[in-house]
Amino acid sequence: MQQSGNDKSAAWITIAIILLVVAAAGGYYVITQMGGDNSSQAAATVEPTAGERQGHSEENASLERIIAARRTWDTDFVSSFGEPIADFSVRDITGVEHKLSDYRGKHVVVVFWTTWCPACNMEIPHLIKLREALGPDKLQILAISNEPVDVLKPFVDSRQINYVVVTVNSPLPAPLDRVQGIPATIFIDPDGKLKLAAVGVVSLEEDIAIINAL
Repeated sequence: MQQSGNDKSAAWITIAIILLVVAAAGGYYVITQMGGDNSSQAAATVEPTAGERQGHSEENASLERIIAARRTWDTDFVSSFGEPIADFSVRDITGVEHKLSDYRGKHVVVVFWTTWCPACNMEIPHLIKLREALGPDKLQILAISNEPVDVLKPFVDSRQINYVVVTVNSPLPAPLDRVQGIPATIFIDPDGKLKLAAVGVVSLEEDIAIINAL
């Protein structure tokens, strides 16, 4: 029996609602190549106990306690924590080149995202406020998308994004070259070492706590 047009429409509407609910809950997209397909499967995040949620609210909390208290993201590349990230160079949407080594002595937050990703869009206000909270003498934010400049520029303008947005299709050093989900946030310490990698939506409070973590 062939399915009627109304039945098919209802099925697609149901699927769309489920995906939006997952994104609103802090889900993230699992992808084969970053930004390759906006119909990618949404993946669930880890839900901690109430007692585990206390860590990220404390100033200079340990990284372990922040990780234990997470609600909307999961860790990635754990075996590389504390390892140096090889220098790399990217070009932002205004044509300016940025090298990781240019920011030695500062914290660097590298965010992998796309304009079509609902969870990525949820993070944008957090990153705008993070840029306002910590000046360029302390922090650099590099938001990396593989979308073209003519897509990114109007989006950046419409959202009044105040941090560096990069378009890149060239290989990045390990473990950045193994990112499989977006949004993904890579925290690099002032010595150029990987501090933490998170997949999912990271709140402003968690961003600051991770940067300040012992």
